[in-house]
Amino acid sequence: MIKKIVRIISVSGFLLVVAVTGAFAQEREQDHEELRAMLRSVTEAMNSRNFGALTPLFHEKFSITTVDQKLFTSIADFKAHYEGLYQGENAPLKSITFKPEADDLTEFIGENIGISHGTSTDTFVFSDDDTRVMTSRWTATVFKENGKWKILNVHIGTNLLDNPVVSALESYIYKVGAGALIAGLVIGFAVAWFVRRKRA
Repeated sequence: MIKKIVRIISVSGFLLVVAVTGAFAQEREQDHEELRAMLRSVTEAMNSRNFGALTPLFHEKFSITTVDQKLFTSIADFKAHYEGLYQGENAPLKSITFKPEADDLTEFIGENIGISHGTSTDTFVFSDDDTRVMTSRWTATVFKENGKWKILNVHIGTNLLDNPVVSALESYIYKVGAGALIAGLVIGFAVAWFVRRKRA
């Protein structure tokens, strides 16, 4: 009789463990699905330059380190920096298309915090229509607050020694500088000619 009771308790305990484990795994899968949706939302927002859509995805206290190693803790400042790449007479870029992918599932290091990392294959179209593709690496820390996942930190980096975008940007700056130099010389010669003619 005692053995039978022990057996029943053991089976019941095992079933309880299985049930709890299954429920936890299901909850984690829901977390992963929400994080996948978050990655899609961030990508769509960046590619459409819809910075308003980024705000609800980030925690109140967050940081973004961009590929040019600038640090931002405000969406407004991040937007201003990003838009500056497209605006102005000598703006270097026409567009950037981001295509990030995660290496693996987010690693949860606590009930409400996780770490993710991956690569992004991004297409840069410069103002002179030169197009370059660059692969960068990114890491992100996410935090679950009030049942919703938020981004705490994003850091993006690339290979400085083998970087087609940096090469193109240097080339573009050289062209802009050369153009400005030529324009300056032309204006200088024109002014000198005008002054000489006026004296004559």
